[in-house]
Amino acid sequence: MKTNLRIGMILDNEFSGDMRVENEVQALVNAGHEVFVFCLTYGSKPESENYHGASIIRIPISKFAKNKLNGLNNTIFNFYPGWWSKRILNLVKEYPIDVLHVHDLWMMEAGIKISNKLNVPIVADLHENYVHALANYKWSTTFPGSVLVSQNKWKRKEKEWLKMASDIIVVIEEAKNRVEKIAPDKPICVVANYVNIEDFKVSNPTEVEELKMQYAGDYIVTYTGGMDLHRGLENVVRAIPSIIKSIVNFKLVLVGTGSNVQDLKDLASQLNVTEYVIFKGWQYPEDLPAYMSTSDACIIPHMKTAHTDNTIPHKLFHYMLMNQPVLVSDCEPLKRIVKETDCGFIFKQNSIEDIAEKIIAMSQSKSLSLEMADRGRQAVLSKYNWRQTAKNLTDLYQKYIN
Repeated sequence: MKTNLRIGMILDNEFSGDMRVENEVQALVNAGHEVFVFCLTYGSKPESENYHGASIIRIPISKFAKNKLNGLNNTIFNFYPGWWSKRILNLVKEYPIDVLHVHDLWMMEAGIKISNKLNVPIVADLHENYVHALANYKWSTTFPGSVLVSQNKWKRKEKEWLKMASDIIVVIEEAKNRVEKIAPDKPICVVANYVNIEDFKVSNPTEVEELKMQYAGDYIVTYTGGMDLHRGLENVVRAIPSIIKSIVNFKLVLVGTGSNVQDLKDLASQLNVTEYVIFKGWQYPEDLPAYMSTSDACIIPHMKTAHTDNTIPHKLFHYMLMNQPVLVSDCEPLKRIVKETDCGFIFKQNSIEDIAEKIIAMSQSKSLSLEMADRGRQAVLSKYNWRQTAKNLTDLYQKYIN
């Protein structure tokens, strides 16, 4: 009797720093499966390597070409699914698979082509509510994307593609509720974006000490991650003039990059608060715990949309594990988890006044902040960790063992 599977994953990046995919790969390898990750290299990554027992097979492409092809996905210039399917079908001659695991909705058309050709089941892993995210991305809402990208077409394709999946994976319960309405007859599994407590920890204590010295005497609120319109960071910057009336030593530390970094810098300049906003740029994943752990609080100011009401960012659980009180906007999953664990404050994402009031309130109650931080960390250690949710993933694959 067969006891393990050969699982082929297709992933539209270099397999570098994608914590969700790395966690899933390790969980499946630990469960005894052979995992092949078919992904990309822009030139700096080797075309093949071993990652914790999984085989990483990279397909060469320039980042410029990849971004253009990806942006034209599901438009009249829809070349990307064919590009992917041709290359994967060549690779599986050397790396045969039993099940195809597709990361992200926009890769599903390529996955279906491959699945049909190989006659293998396909698992759709939806990292986000991509259809509604398109209404918030800069590239899809400005010319030429605003002309070429049709959200209605994406809605139709999402329904069509998910009906062809054998299983669907989502990142949070709210996303499951949404997808059940689109594909009511399909099994839907929640594999949440919880933190891997074995891997996410401070790797360089010296860096922590250096950051503490750098920020000595300041009240630090930190954000880590992407910087795009739907992240809501503009409202935090707009709240700073009110915040500094009560917290004169306030600093907003932004760790990451994205399409609107320059817009945020320009806004800070217009409001004369440049000295209160520190842009640290992109940092290696292993350095993020140091920035979090040396903060007074950490923030997730996401705008409340159909996208953010159906996803959950890793950073919430990272902040909690790093013993930080959190400030979050009232997106449904964020609000639910913070209320349940009582680990921070919730503000109305479209209210600059509420953002300022909640940050000021947190700064004025150090004992409450410490209590919230401790409750958040304990909640992650007991419930909101990768070990708890990984079992959903490994159980899903048991059905394919015959």
